[in-house]
Amino acid sequence: MEKCNGTGSLWYEQITTELFFKIKLVITIITCLVNLLLSLPLLFVITRNPSVQRKLRYVILANLLICDNLQLLLGTVHFSTCFSLLHCSLINCFIYIILSFNFCIVEVFFTTAFSVDRCIAIKWPLQYETIFSSGRKKTIVAAIWLLAMLLTLVTLFEALNKLTMNVPIERCRLFIIAPCFSDPGILEGYSTFMSAFLFLSSYICILGCLLLLCWDIRLFLKTRRAWVTLVMQVLQLIFYSAPLLIDIFLFKNLKHKDDIDITIVALFNLGISLVPLVYGYRSVELQGLLWQLLPLSRNKIQPVSC
Repeated sequence: MEKCNGTGSLWYEQITTELFFKIKLVITIITCLVNLLLSLPLLFVITRNPSVQRKLRYVILANLLICDNLQLLLGTVHFSTCFSLLHCSLINCFIYIILSFNFCIVEVFFTTAFSVDRCIAIKWPLQYETIFSSGRKKTIVAAIWLLAMLLTLVTLFEALNKLTMNVPIERCRLFIIAPCFSDPGILEGYSTFMSAFLFLSSYICILGCLLLLCWDIRLFLKTRRAWVTLVMQVLQLIFYSAPLLIDIFLFKNLKHKDDIDITIVALFNLGISLVPLVYGYRSVELQGLLWQLLPLSRNKIQPVSC
């Protein structure tokens, strides 16, 4: 296991520190801008239409978009600081990792809630308004944010109280900063719990909802639109979760880690940027509202569903 030292030298470096952070920063900035441009129109139509806000899935989508943009903004600030200093302090690295985990928890929980909402809306449409009343929608959204914040704050408080040193490091990685704590098991246990329990249970729930719908409405899967949406959802989950799990469990044992690290960031950001495309622009209802924003297209051009 790598030891903390004042030099910040790591044996696995493949490229220079400046180039490493520059590539990461460029990838994150581009993704952040693209995701913001894709998210703003959706957030606008959701917040401006009370009829849309009455449906839980669009409330969840709005929170998903806000979470994703905050996550990319966090990465932009972090990599900008690292690039300007050509290193990252131990505390800053730890806070960045914990906050990133917090947004990941929110992302996965909202994605799970989205799948449950669609399953209930399709299978029990008459009971939908009763099951997801206005009060319950607010409770679900608040509970997801509060649970993620609680888990993050507890871990942050416990770990920072046991921080033994604060030195500059050239790479911000979980397995690098863990030995710098008097009790590294707290940090490693937190990441393991988040990924092995919360993520796994959430994905099992998502898969269960998908299989239930596929079995119950087999005609639904005969349309091209359904298959396109389904494939995009699967790709989004893979691009988002696979890099995260590799980063936690396998990264320590892989060679050429700089190349893999950059690839992980690119795939992870791609998974984030697919959220508005999968859950927003694939919605026929939101497509109609977006077309109404274009004066020349209003009442003339209808959205095409492929």
